[in-house]
Amino acid sequence: MKIVKFIFTALALLWLSITILAMIPLTILLLPTLFISKKHYTEWTLFLFALICSLGIYPICFVYAVTKWKGFLSYLRKLSLGIDIGGNIVVGALLNDNFIIASSTNQFGVIRETISDNLGENERDNTLSVFGKRFTNLLGVIDFDHAKKSIVED
Repeated sequence: MKIVKFIFTALALLWLSITILAMIPLTILLLPTLFISKKHYTEWTLFLFALICSLGIYPICFVYAVTKWKGFLSYLRKLSLGIDIGGNIVVGALLNDNFIIASSTNQFGVIRETISDNLGENERDNTLSVFGKRFTNLLGVIDFDHAKKSIVED
């Protein structure tokens, strides 16, 4: 197992090096935004670094977790929760426009909340649009009452 650990650590470090090398021209291309705002420059640079880094590190770490296998189902559950929370932030504006009615107080895109939690709260409050209801029903086919079970009281 030590050899496997070494190989995956080396792969992760190699990808990190590739990411840093890829960031050099990107940060130079972003230099004009530095003259507009240092904050914009920093945010774009950090975003691109995280994006490029995750493209390689995520698959490497996923395969490593598969090779370890112990606790893999728990890992999958945590991973799906992280994707759900990230998805809520990324697609929040689109979901607000299409899955809920305008009078809803449970908006998508809130940090630390899942899409399923928001769907459940809006289903409970009867503020889902037709598309929202259909999507919630689709989730219900996979896991019965998934949205309602996902509600976490704030």
